Amino acid sequence: MNAIVETPLSTRIHELAAASLQTSVNEIAISKVTGDASTRAYFRATAATGSVIIALYSAPFDERLSASDRLAAAEAHSPAARLTFANDPCAHIETTAIFLQAGLPVPRLLAASGEDCVLLLEDLGDTRLQDWLEGRSADETRETYRRAVAMIVKLQEATKLATVAHSICSRLAFDEAKLKWELGFFFANYINKYLGLKLDPTTANAINQDFKALCAELAARPRVLTHRDYHTRNLMMKDGEIYIIDQQDARLGPTSYDVASLLSDPYAALEANTAADLIEHFIELKAASRVPLESVDEFRRELHLMRVQRMLKAIGTYAYQAAVMNNRIYVDYIKPATHSAIASMQALDCFASTRDLIEQAIG
Repeated sequence: MNAIVETPLSTRIHELAAASLQTSVNEIAISKVTGDASTRAYFRATAATGSVIIALYSAPFDERLSASDRLAAAEAHSPAARLTFANDPCAHIETTAIFLQAGLPVPRLLAASGEDCVLLLEDLGDTRLQDWLEGRSADETRETYRRAVAMIVKLQEATKLATVAHSICSRLAFDEAKLKWELGFFFANYINKYLGLKLDPTTANAINQDFKALCAELAARPRVLTHRDYHTRNLMMKDGEIYIIDQQDARLGPTSYDVASLLSDPYAALEANTAADLIEHFIELKAASRVPLESVDEFRRELHLMRVQRMLKAIGTYAYQAAVMNNRIYVDYIKPATHSAIASMQALDCFASTRDLIEQAIG
């Protein structure tokens, strides 16, 4: 069949896909796959023998280099590169190896060609957890989330593995500078660009002090390996099993980071009782794990702090897509993320200046 459709993919990439599928170029069909808010583009190559996902990057890379070497080169060019180092294909290669070694279900890397700006990945289908949850019973939802929470614990147990391997995910962290950069991104894109507000110096300084206190406390917390974007659009369902995708920007961070991402996910709102039960489940699993919590009470406080930072960062991303990229598909998620951030600020009785501003913004 003559099934190749017109795409920006080179002949060489078609050949790589055909080789991976053990078929000829004329026997594969190429289709576009909806991606995320990154600079990558995704395609699916399908043949009678199966299918693979093609991840197309925006620039060539040397797949033989470690991600740490690529970070060092980027930092030599720009000292601020560490703050924005993400979506790196070599990091994808390294973190995939760490996750698989830890027994975590991620799509296998089938081929890499930096000259062609491409990685070929195992195809997990199109069913995101966000989509799978629609119409599910409360019991099905709870059980599936419990499995997702258990994978967070397993990932945290792989912290030593990543560190011993000197993986890029142990070289990057949610330190104070990274956390503050993300909140600066929120301020610039949500407050300035999306809302179109220019704050007076007194208000701007008060919010900056909120951010400084929030980031300082989170950065001082013990760090474990985190996925960094653990939510229902980055968890895939296939044959009844959960798989993790988009793991290439994994890094060290607070124990609560992925828990906050999953249980406060604007893409799939959980009932308050279900979320509370899942927090307790996480605490129980951590007690029996190789990396138990130092203090349950401190974890509960940290989870609120992390939810504030994580939700504000997410709002910044949604606002950037709408105000800068003219992509409004994320606008509907701004309000639930805002409500989550406000609820944790209220629970902490902190960050009054920031809370007042965003409460006024949503009316």
